Amino acid sequence: MTEPSDGRRPVILDVDTGIDDMVAILIAATAPELQLRGVTCVAGNVELQHVARNTGTLLQMVGRGDVPVSIGAARPLSRRLRTAPETHGPTGTGYAQLRGEHRALETTDFTAVPAARYFEAHLTRHPGAMTILATGPLTNLASAATSGVDLAGGAREVIWMGGALDVRGNTTETGEWNACVDPEAAEACLSTGALDRVFPLDATQQVVFTLDDLDRLPDTDLARVVRDAIRFYVGYHREADGIDGCYLHDPVTLVGAVLRPELVTASRDRRLACDTSADPALAGTVRPSDDDPRPMVNVATTIDAAAMHEEILDRLARAVA
Repeated sequence: MTEPSDGRRPVILDVDTGIDDMVAILIAATAPELQLRGVTCVAGNVELQHVARNTGTLLQMVGRGDVPVSIGAARPLSRRLRTAPETHGPTGTGYAQLRGEHRALETTDFTAVPAARYFEAHLTRHPGAMTILATGPLTNLASAATSGVDLAGGAREVIWMGGALDVRGNTTETGEWNACVDPEAAEACLSTGALDRVFPLDATQQVVFTLDDLDRLPDTDLARVVRDAIRFYVGYHREADGIDGCYLHDPVTLVGAVLRPELVTASRDRRLACDTSADPALAGTVRPSDDDPRPMVNVATTIDAAAMHEEILDRLARAVA
């Protein structure tokens, strides 16, 4: 294993930058414990061009224009792309208007290497050291795995925010968004052992963030962007879920898996499968498959919700300051 000389944990984010991805990117880019090596983009919450623009602009705004952004899959492996403008807004940032986006795109280090090859280059150069955290559909990771990239053997850990096991789905009755966008990709990663850990809705929905929480953010341009994005997100969750707040799935996964793993108070190893049927009510359903000899994945089941809430708000406040 080749660790960075400064002791920071090297991480690649794989994102479909909507609102909760925005928060995760800001926290990861400013976490002193992490060495953010790059961000790969995949279509999901919004189309790929919006994912890339949002990602590049946020990194510029937080002073991390040095982080390379890799362009990944513009559509799922075999299905038509579905996006979520009702959840994240038409371009993925809710009510927020990202200023200076043309300058950001001109100055962001967009790598010409496709996402799958980007993973391969880092895993080859730093065997056993790299953590890959996927917060969107698994299209990029599945493409890498099926093209011969040894995610299981080459990475320190591959983590995914996805699936809904014992709770209601947020896209269908049983399906979570990231799994539903590209069920074939999720199944490819689960069946081949490409994933080490999964944070399903069961864990990420244990924490609710309210508009009052935003009062803890300082008065900066970047904080205003976050507030305007989350205001939209809260409005969606009020209507869709009947809660006076929102779930920030991706930051919970980042903090629980990488930054403060002790905040995950219970997990269990399971064999999981993702339904790839043509029935839209079933496709994307992630279920236990304990009788199948496929590899195990560690599933987060319970988190310290109060401590997680405070940790994310503290880190977000520092990031936007």
